[in-house]
Amino acid sequence: MKLMSTFFMRLSLFAVLFSNIIYAQNTLQYNLKVGDTISVFQKASQNIVQDMEGSKHEMKNILEADFTFIISNKTDSTYTITFKYDRFKMLTTSNLYGEVLNVDTKIKSSNDVQSQIFSQMIGTNLNMILYKNGKIKSVSGTEKMISKMVDKAGITDELTKLVMIESMKKEFGNESLARSFEQMTFIYPNKKVMVGDTWTNTYKGKLNAKNIWKLDAINEKSIELSAMSQVKMSTEDTSISMTLEGNQQTVITTNKVSGFIKDMIVNLNAEGISVFAQIKDMEIPTTITSTTNYKTIKHVQ
Repeated sequence: MKLMSTFFMRLSLFAVLFSNIIYAQNTLQYNLKVGDTISVFQKASQNIVQDMEGSKHEMKNILEADFTFIISNKTDSTYTITFKYDRFKMLTTSNLYGEVLNVDTKIKSSNDVQSQIFSQMIGTNLNMILYKNGKIKSVSGTEKMISKMVDKAGITDELTKLVMIESMKKEFGNESLARSFEQMTFIYPNKKVMVGDTWTNTYKGKLNAKNIWKLDAINEKSIELSAMSQVKMSTEDTSISMTLEGNQQTVITTNKVSGFIKDMIVNLNAEGISVFAQIKDMEIPTTITSTTNYKTIKHVQ
């Protein structure tokens, strides 16, 4: 009898332990509803330093943007999202050339061609298909936005227009925006996890990153995640190309119910080389450091 009691006690303890393990496992994913409207604020600060034989070229980019996501449809595995830019602001300065770019779509100016170009981003509806783990299947609708931007440039030569369109696609085309926004959305695993568990995913595009994510904490209201990433950056235009490698650290708090971010901070450090088109045999040591913040301002459900 005593042996039997001990057996059932152990079996009961095992059942409790097993149920606790199962209970502690969490399915992390987006749980959005059709009609949800989410307003997000982004601010990024980037410093680029090029060491040109002892003379340093220091550039700073400050970007701010407001955008709105509206959930227009859902399936068992995806969400269809209509999104648009509500505001775009960018300031680029150089210790050698002064102010290079200064755009703020809140400021209306008929004389400022740059502002006129970027103001065409505002209010144009784009479409995104998002998997429940945050990977972006596709973005569409940027062709109309880019066409409006190029028209405001006042270019009459058709060949120059085509060159500008291709240049714009590298920054604001369907694939470019998909990969850019994915760095904000693609944060969840394809498996159940417990606090302390890790998983990996990758970003591709101008920034290639292998990310090791960790579930740091979870409660009734929030999920806390972090990631350590190995990154490779590659950019190229008509005047300069840059190739760099480094690391990135990400800290995120998301809404436990919807799965959408409350706030997100990304810090990046990378080193490599720049090559100017005119002097291809000269490699210039280059470093980039940046901090990007995303914050949900409003979520109407």
